[in-house]
Amino acid sequence: MSGSPSDAVRVLCFGALRERLGTEIVVREKVTTVLGLWSLVTHDHPDLRDPQGRVRPARNFAYCDWQTPVEPGDEVAFMPPVAGGSVDEEAGPRLHAALVTDPIDVSRLVAELRGDGAGAIAAFLGVVRNTSEGRPVHRLDYETYQPMADRELLRIVADVTVRHGLSGMALVHRVGSLLVGEVSVAVVAAAPHRRAALLACSEAVEAVKRDLPMWKREHHPDGARWVGARDLDSAPSPDGPASLVRSGDPRGEGAADAAPLGHDPMPAPDPHLLSHLGPSGSFLMVDVSDRPSTLRAALAEAVVRFSDPATLAVLRHGSPKGDVLAAARLAGIMGAKHTPELIPLCHPLTLTHLDVQVTVEESPPGVHIVSSARCAGSTGVEMEALTAATVASLTVIDMLKSADPWMTIESVRLLSKSGGRSGDVHRP
Repeated sequence: MSGSPSDAVRVLCFGALRERLGTEIVVREKVTTVLGLWSLVTHDHPDLRDPQGRVRPARNFAYCDWQTPVEPGDEVAFMPPVAGGSVDEEAGPRLHAALVTDPIDVSRLVAELRGDGAGAIAAFLGVVRNTSEGRPVHRLDYETYQPMADRELLRIVADVTVRHGLSGMALVHRVGSLLVGEVSVAVVAAAPHRRAALLACSEAVEAVKRDLPMWKREHHPDGARWVGARDLDSAPSPDGPASLVRSGDPRGEGAADAAPLGHDPMPAPDPHLLSHLGPSGSFLMVDVSDRPSTLRAALAEAVVRFSDPATLAVLRHGSPKGDVLAAARLAGIMGAKHTPELIPLCHPLTLTHLDVQVTVEESPPGVHIVSSARCAGSTGVEMEALTAATVASLTVIDMLKSADPWMTIESVRLLSKSGGRSGDVHRP
């Protein structure tokens, strides 16, 4: 009887080691250390028995030493040194691969890769632009399958580093909602010579586009669409042009002119069904125990309007209380975490992502707030996104009320939600 993956150690090999040992090895024998695991997988290769200075190990996506303990369920990677050089435990290539939700600090990545042997450091930055195929773009959403993406990023960095003899490489990709002008991906390569560094950046970017399980959704003034999803949105059927009506849609064949995927209007609620009221009119928390756990996401916005345009100058030069935009962003994130304490019938959720973006608007003067929330659960995160936008708005008012006591909060509203029975829906 074969065991489950949690009963085994998953071993990945890169570069030349992959050609000798294979890409992936599942080890069910009992081992206690990384060195013991290496001895087991190289049993038929006596010339590989001594890995010191020749191979660098990583356990669960982090570099480790050879005496690191190994347990069932671990993932261990074995990576060879860069081409033409040797690697010891202290002076190997500096590798950094990560998925992040916060803005990417490119200068920090460059600083980490600086070294006496790095004669050239090249960088590539992917930036959110404001148009796509002639249409205005307000923001992008990046969604990923994180366990697989983590492995792919590490594989790309390790393979490109070996192939081009780099002294270090960093590959960082953002996930979540990004506004125009923000960096979505950063690749930094350090090498003795510029040609290797430049080629490494180019190759890494192409590998990300080709292999990283990452999906991008563009938000336009008239709705949103998944980039590269045309074949999914309009796949031909054996009976003729595809209908974009969901299975079971009561509108039937006459609904073939419905809005395309990514522009679905919110289904009209049943006026006789309010889920938070019991048959007798008493309050209740909805029982979601029979609902499947799915990836839930929500996007909300709010606008704070200034009554006096001079408030913009106060905002730019600094409020007496400090950085207004930073305080509003942090307050929105913290507020969303306390949603069930503020809204009595909300379910406590384990949020996996929270982000609040705050931008200044010149005309009419004010601040635009966009909040996003995500979790894997049995109920949605709309209230968390709305709470984040609301608390961020109140914080802006609190920070600037001495300069403008008559500010107004406008348009606190849900923009989109996904997951669960309603699927992917957007504000019309």
